[in-house]
Amino acid sequence: MTDPLVVLGGLDLEARRELVGNASGVIDKAAGNTVAPVGLDCSHVESLDDGTLGMLVLIARQAQRRGVRVTLVETSPRVRVELDNAGVSHFFNWTP
Repeated sequence: MTDPLVVLGGLDLEARRELVGNASGVIDKAAGNTVAPVGLDCSHVESLDDGTLGMLVLIARQAQRRGVRVTLVETSPRVRVELDNAGVSHFFNWTP
């Protein structure tokens, strides 16, 4: 797995765009490479707001289109439940 990108909750639109751009670069490097999956460190996210949820799904779908999986690292139980409730947890791998 690549070094995880750090995800923060409550980011403004510009900060989310920056993270998505950074993740896209990592996804491009990982595509077709044995380094995949792409890691996202969620240890600083206590719960998901709509913007953070949408950003995570956008990144996961970009990765999926390139044949790469996204692994969420240090995800709280609450965030996992919120992803399950949103019906999008299947996009992600998980590590403690």
